[in-house]
Amino acid sequence: METPLVDRLAQLEARLGQLEARVGQLERSGTEFRRALNRLGDALAATQDRPAMLSAVVETCALFVGASRAVFFGVVAGTDRLRPLATYGAAEAGAAGEVAPEVALEVAPGEGIAGAAAASHTVSVTVEPQNAVALPIRSGGHPFGVLALYRDTADRPFTAEDVEALESLTRQVETAIENSFLFEEAERQSLTDGLTSLWNRRQFDLRLAGEHQRGQRFGETFSVVLLDLDQMKAVNDTMGHQAGDALLIEMANRLVSGVREVDVVARYGGDEFALILPSTGVDGAIWLAEKVRISIASEPFELDVDHFFNITSSIGVATYPQHGKTPRELVKSADAALYRAKAAGGNRVESVHADPR
Repeated sequence: METPLVDRLAQLEARLGQLEARVGQLERSGTEFRRALNRLGDALAATQDRPAMLSAVVETCALFVGASRAVFFGVVAGTDRLRPLATYGAAEAGAAGEVAPEVALEVAPGEGIAGAAAASHTVSVTVEPQNAVALPIRSGGHPFGVLALYRDTADRPFTAEDVEALESLTRQVETAIENSFLFEEAERQSLTDGLTSLWNRRQFDLRLAGEHQRGQRFGETFSVVLLDLDQMKAVNDTMGHQAGDALLIEMANRLVSGVREVDVVARYGGDEFALILPSTGVDGAIWLAEKVRISIASEPFELDVDHFFNITSSIGVATYPQHGKTPRELVKSADAALYRAKAAGGNRVESVHADPR
């Protein structure tokens, strides 16, 4: 009679051990979830850090519904395909479109549960071949991506309550994502010219200060170029300010296409533009300025349908440290050279021949 009792006690002890392990697991899961929720709150508030936000979203949603792994797929710009942007859990291969970035690079519409949710713009839930749920995410009324979550076993499928909870979370995420884009746009507008999309005067000053610090630290030279359009007033007077705006936009395009990627191109104000040429001495700056001058003068500007206008420019060049030891001195030197070019009839490049001080 003792043997059954011993066996019974052993079974009870085993079950008690399992229960204690489960309680410990739930406590650990709860702690992890609370930590993840705090990270999500911080990430949603940090509108300038979208990657951190997506990473926190994936982790929090996975812990919230007990998913073993999760992937946030973002819409590839200019396409309807998806690309993994953030993952949680094991990065093991599964069905197409249901793996981490190191396994799948892109997902086509309708491919896997993520592709199905993207194609239908609705929540997708499956048990076979994988126990998974996928929710489309939108931003500003447009598709932004898909959040897909997976459980390794099919014995606990995602329920309507799980979906409802995830939808509640993702609605907050959609708002945060949209706010992040609004933040980026506001930041971009504060640094770029609204008409030409070039850097504005504020950004030019910031970049010039940075280049000056680099020049001081490493003993490198760089040049500043100021450019003014000779016929701007005539265009505005004869064809109107709309044509003048078209001229400035085309001017910006020619400047960008005529310089190197490392060069800074900015609208300095009115019809005046400014360039910063890193690691460029006087001769190199004059050569590039001549190239720009010729590209402006050699081809008429189309300002309206069937209306073309011949434009020339006056350009001033100054180089650090020969023509100025500070950003202010450099701009002053380049400005003096520009007005000397204008006084000589325009359509020419002038440099500083002597220290202006």
